[in-house]
Amino acid sequence: MKKYRTILLGASFLLLVGRPVQAASAIDMSTTHQTITGFGGMNFPRWIADLTTAQANAAFGNGTGQIGLSLLRISCSSTQSDWSKELPTAKIAAGLGANVFATPWSPPASMKSNSNIVGGSLNTASYGAYATYLANFVSYMKTNGINLYGISVQNEPDYLPSYESCEWTGTEIENFLKNNANVIPIKVIAAESFNYSKSMTDPSLNDAAAAANFAIVATHLYGASPSTYPLAASKGKELWMTEHYTNSTTDANSWPDALGVAEEIQNCMNDSFNAYVWWYIRRSYGLITEDGNVSKRGYCMAQFSKFIRPGFVRVDVPAAPSSGVTVSAYKNGGSLVVVLVNSNSSASSQSFTVSGATIPALTKYTTSGSKSVANDGSVAVSAGAFTVSLDAQSITTLVYTSTTALNDKEQQANSSAESANTPGDYEIFGITGARLGSVTIRQGQSLDAEVRKVVPLPGIYVARPAKGSQLLQIQVEP
Repeated sequence: MKKYRTILLGASFLLLVGRPVQAASAIDMSTTHQTITGFGGMNFPRWIADLTTAQANAAFGNGTGQIGLSLLRISCSSTQSDWSKELPTAKIAAGLGANVFATPWSPPASMKSNSNIVGGSLNTASYGAYATYLANFVSYMKTNGINLYGISVQNEPDYLPSYESCEWTGTEIENFLKNNANVIPIKVIAAESFNYSKSMTDPSLNDAAAAANFAIVATHLYGASPSTYPLAASKGKELWMTEHYTNSTTDANSWPDALGVAEEIQNCMNDSFNAYVWWYIRRSYGLITEDGNVSKRGYCMAQFSKFIRPGFVRVDVPAAPSSGVTVSAYKNGGSLVVVLVNSNSSASSQSFTVSGATIPALTKYTTSGSKSVANDGSVAVSAGAFTVSLDAQSITTLVYTSTTALNDKEQQANSSAESANTPGDYEIFGITGARLGSVTIRQGQSLDAEVRKVVPLPGIYVARPAKGSQLLQIQVEP
């Protein structure tokens, strides 16, 4: 019979810092870029059927066959009686560690120029009432157990379709933010342009009073491509891609069409976006298909979302080291995640060096036409250098988990045995960083007992919670 003992990782488990290595395709863990807030998707129960419990778990859980989304986008309806429709999936997502944010498609009709939730604009005299309306939605969600991460001013203010919508100019958004948004008690998001039109947010960024009242610049990518936003960065704003889909006419399992999801996310990350959010989570073209199964598009997302958790920081690496291959890399303490997309129709290989940390080995995961986040074994690192083979038309994620994320404050906060049984999702790793799987701890369950289900042999293992960076060592005895 196996026995388990949970202890906190001590200093003896910390990794040494390696010497910098100069090379053409160098991963420099000491040169950092944006912090990653998360990867997510939209749930819209007012328009299509709500996710089932199983589907929500597949989307936001981080176990085998799950996507590991860390952001959920919901709508703030213009009708208060509809607000409750957002609660079931939001509660599941939040319970699995995801952050939830909201977007309004239209203010209430009574506040608009045409007295209709379709088209029109917000009456200037209603700016204060609308800000209060958004604040009331935040309070409603909090009362029902959901602490929203942020709320947007408007979905696509520069697009007027024949459904819920409202037109805003960049100046109107600026005035609303400057004069009214301070009553909203959480992070304010502006302004989710239809096609990444910076004219929607430039005025607000250039107005110190308006800029003080919002935290996140958000955009969609319909008819547009990702690019950096230097003005937003200079004002300390996060940059989010909050809605897009690559193709709505092709089945989500069609390959290599699904690889387009990986290519777009990779481009967004290399252009310093902090978050990427897909459109409908469940749809024929979505991350989960209508039969409730994770699609190839979902697995492409999972190659990012399962391993690059909130709080990871992108580090320096050449974005396009060879024709048809793109790369991005991320760290959390001494942990390293490298994502490679091979868009070529033939297999390839890529060589790297790593500076800024000692990486003994990386575990390789691949999604291709025949694989879905498949564990392809270990990639050896020798003297800070390694070469990885890439399947044709594939996305590959390399993962090394160290213990350097465990700092003194976290050791104190987790000094009791109870911390090892905190409900939530945990990823399980071998002592060298190989990812072995994940477990979900529910109220009253023991982390030790759940780890037993995924580890192959007696030994020392590492558990990392989905939220936070504290690591726990699990000792499995014969």
